[in-house]
Amino acid sequence: MSTEWQQQFRAYFPITQHVHYANIAYTSPLAPAVSHAIGAFFDRISNGLSDKPEWLQDAEHCRIGLAKLINGKARRIAFTKNTCEALNLVAQGLSWRPGDNLVINDQEHPSNLLPWLNLRRRGVDVRIARASRRTLSIESILAKIDAHTRVVVVSWVQSTSGQRIDLVELAAQCRKRGTLLVVDAIQALGLLQLDLAHTPVDALACGTHKGLLGPLGLGFVHVSEALLDQLEPSYLGPSAALSLDISSDDWMITYPDRQDARRLETGNINYPGVAGLARSLALIDEAGPANIEAWVTGLNLDFDARLRAAGVDVVTAQGASRSTVTTIEVSNANALNEPLRCANVIASVVEGDFLRFSFGAYNTPADVESISDILIHALH
Repeated sequence: MSTEWQQQFRAYFPITQHVHYANIAYTSPLAPAVSHAIGAFFDRISNGLSDKPEWLQDAEHCRIGLAKLINGKARRIAFTKNTCEALNLVAQGLSWRPGDNLVINDQEHPSNLLPWLNLRRRGVDVRIARASRRTLSIESILAKIDAHTRVVVVSWVQSTSGQRIDLVELAAQCRKRGTLLVVDAIQALGLLQLDLAHTPVDALACGTHKGLLGPLGLGFVHVSEALLDQLEPSYLGPSAALSLDISSDDWMITYPDRQDARRLETGNINYPGVAGLARSLALIDEAGPANIEAWVTGLNLDFDARLRAAGVDVVTAQGASRSTVTTIEVSNANALNEPLRCANVIASVVEGDFLRFSFGAYNTPADVESISDILIHALH
């Protein structure tokens, strides 16, 4: 099953030589090439060899790299400090009207709940679609939509269950109803392929420290033309897309181009993080997004099958909703996690009673076999 591209990709992550790392849904280990890129940024500052024009140019190149990955538009990308800030830019940037509602669901991570629940104090009706046995159906979301629904919010891949929503179908249904679709993509982007030209998502929010293999403290939002024109930043700071005219008494603030998403940014962005992200995007591009998706979903399907064959209580849905995460339910996940860590298996305890395993392109079939054997032995 191993291929040359995967061997080269795995070599970027020396942690794989001594650890079975199945925790990319929590954070990816940094490739030394990425951490070196961040270090090189600081080294240049230490030696007075770089300045803001260079940083701005590098940020633009990084936007282009992100846009290429999702088949989006670089000018519609705003950098943020994380996924949650990206979601808040949308939630607080819209002009909400009396009677407006939005739809979220009961499977979301707090990072994708709190920005929307916070809108209740502005009079927005927050409706909650309910999952059945940890599986969220598109029908349950659509049932909550009416003529006053402005936004539907969903994670592409759910943080706990690992369910992968059919974004193509949901986007089509939202568009048919004239409803904006906002997607938290952090558990999927960089691992699964996305083409925004065929999946019209209005806002795609993502941090960079998971599937994108980048550093903590950086994220972005890609905004559709229709939504970007509606957004007014809830707080302002200097940006390349904002103009302040102090030549008259009015001191006018203007946006020369409302379709430039940089107007959503405030002051300096995380330029060291951008340097790291640029390098991690190069790793993904070198490996090939199609190769990565096929590889990680294949590993996950193998892992899932091994656990089910052993009678393990797998809560992650089977079929088309599969992604890169397998979650099991146990009575004491923290206790079970101890022998795994002693055997150099890194996974995550989530919501107390669930143990989550998630694979990156640096993992191998040998990892899957070892982790499943160790887990099954620990369970019995």
